[in-house]
Amino acid sequence: MKKTEKKEGTVQAVSNALKILEILSNSPKCGVSELARTLGCQKGTVFRLLSTLKNEGYIMQDEESEKYYLSLKLFKIGSNSVNNLDFNMAALPVITQLSQETKETIHLCTIENDQLVYIQKIESTYGLKVTMMSRVGQSTPLYCTGVGKVLLANQSAEKIRRYLKNTKLHKYTENTIVNQHDLTVELEKIRSNGIAYDNEEHELGIRCVAAPIFNQTGNVIAALSISGPTVRLVDEALESMIKLVKNAAYEISKRIGYS
Repeated sequence: MKKTEKKEGTVQAVSNALKILEILSNSPKCGVSELARTLGCQKGTVFRLLSTLKNEGYIMQDEESEKYYLSLKLFKIGSNSVNNLDFNMAALPVITQLSQETKETIHLCTIENDQLVYIQKIESTYGLKVTMMSRVGQSTPLYCTGVGKVLLANQSAEKIRRYLKNTKLHKYTENTIVNQHDLTVELEKIRSNGIAYDNEEHELGIRCVAAPIFNQTGNVIAALSISGPTVRLVDEALESMIKLVKNAAYEISKRIGYS
């Protein structure tokens, strides 16, 4: 493809910025003129792209030579991607087995920007099941789900305080906890017991039990839950699943280095 040709839907500035990162990944340090020649762009255009990448932390500039080189930000992003891939691969056989044992819906979630994010979901195999709103990649408030409360409960006291200060507690159902004091008490109980419940707090007709997943440093990085309809997950049935979800969460934790 000639340099003057453009793929439909592309943004040239973004394309050039990515090319700069690729060039710098193969060269120790490059200056504006050298990059402009390689890209076939005006020096002013390249300088603006470099300034943007520098401000965003992707590249750095040598004070003496004024040449540019990559920072460690891309390395961190790549490492996180590998870690996420490894985590999903470690968790999949465990949640698959948990699904087979319970036949209920299994959720594997993490926390991002003070929101719960679903990263894996296995649907119930029962004929009688309630269609849940959850889907992989979806964000949901932390305070009104079992997995969300597990993740929130295991944050630092300062993070919990900031979360409660900045979050408006919306009443999704009659069972949603919207009083900050009541939620604080609930989080303390979850942190102590290592288990959380969702008693129709986000969706009517849905109950769940959830447990935390720990990384190699002992920090909670994810949560696992068993969910199902209230007509089947009565108190006795829900209590019988505590050991199952705890054991599965612990097995995933061990697989990613927790001891």
